[in-house]
Amino acid sequence: MKAREKVRSVIESYKTEDLMATQYETTDPETTISDVVARMRAMNLHEIPVVTDVNKLMGVVSYRSLVRRKNLPVGTKAKSVMETPPEIGEDTSITEVAEGIVSTGYRQIPVVRGKKILGVISREDIARTVLNIKELRNIPVREVMTTDVQAVTSKDSLKRAVELMGRLDVRALPVVDDTNALVGIIGIKDIVNYGWASRKSETLGEISGRSDPVEVEIGSLSVDNPITVGPDSPIGQAVSLMLEKKISTLPVVEKDRMEGILTTYDIVELVASFRPRDMVYVQITGLEEEDRHSLDMMDKEIEAELQKIAKLSKPLLFTLHVSKHNPAGNVAKYSLSGRLITENKIFVAKGIEWNLIKATITTMERLQKMVKEMKESRLDQRKRAKG
Repeated sequence: MKAREKVRSVIESYKTEDLMATQYETTDPETTISDVVARMRAMNLHEIPVVTDVNKLMGVVSYRSLVRRKNLPVGTKAKSVMETPPEIGEDTSITEVAEGIVSTGYRQIPVVRGKKILGVISREDIARTVLNIKELRNIPVREVMTTDVQAVTSKDSLKRAVELMGRLDVRALPVVDDTNALVGIIGIKDIVNYGWASRKSETLGEISGRSDPVEVEIGSLSVDNPITVGPDSPIGQAVSLMLEKKISTLPVVEKDRMEGILTTYDIVELVASFRPRDMVYVQITGLEEEDRHSLDMMDKEIEAELQKIAKLSKPLLFTLHVSKHNPAGNVAKYSLSGRLITENKIFVAKGIEWNLIKATITTMERLQKMVKEMKESRLDQRKRAKG
């Protein structure tokens, strides 16, 4: 606990104004989406603030919001597709900013005073703080990476990549060959840029996988020979690589086999876990509207298992992503991926069931079992050391 408090104090010594960029791109609410995307593509942005002529923030346009929209005419104005970002001020703590990024999935968030935009703070800005904290930069990649990685092949269609990104709530997918060896990577930005540049239709529906999707093969758009990192490499090395190469996703490879994937989101999530709070921060994503009636029951099951886990290791942050598909007619199968950060370690577990509540219970029981095994292993090591 003393070590965590030490790390927290270092993180909280930074303020948003210390890290935010004061030079940033914006767009006008009347600008057409085709021009907005062209600007985002040229400036390598995933989100762009929408402001008035007096620099008043109105909202944010993101690649994610564009891909999720159905049959979006290219002449649509920015004000029609913008989202409302979290309210971040210049004095906001970095752990709170990190939590805002975790809850929204944004790459960068505008910083405001009142309604006036002062700058933007990004995942990369927050990840950079890890380089100055020995206890964080020395953590092995394998302890933070996501191990249950979904991949596509170069022969898969663009439609499949878009559907998989939406279902998993991710923005990049590794591309593998028949032996599961990594051969490339494809991101949501590559897909949106292709769709708008090709001008195949007057709507974005073609590339969003929702209306006459483009059947182009992923191999024609993916980035070949992606930069990778090893599972035993320190987080500091991975972050430095991301910042130097201006990338947000690093496949984790060992002996030519993909072991996992590390993103700037994972690093931000780690920073967010240090925010002081009385209760565990719980974030559930991917839940479709028709399944929201199950949310209360899911919350109860999650809370019950977190209470059990708390007796073994203090839970700090828990995220759960829900995806479902219909492999057998109209019956949906649920796939849940849970990620739990405790004061001792990060745990990842998955539950796949035909019933959403059962999938939740399976995921939480697996996490509880992992924490229990970790606790028992540490006690056993201590006994052997004393012996």
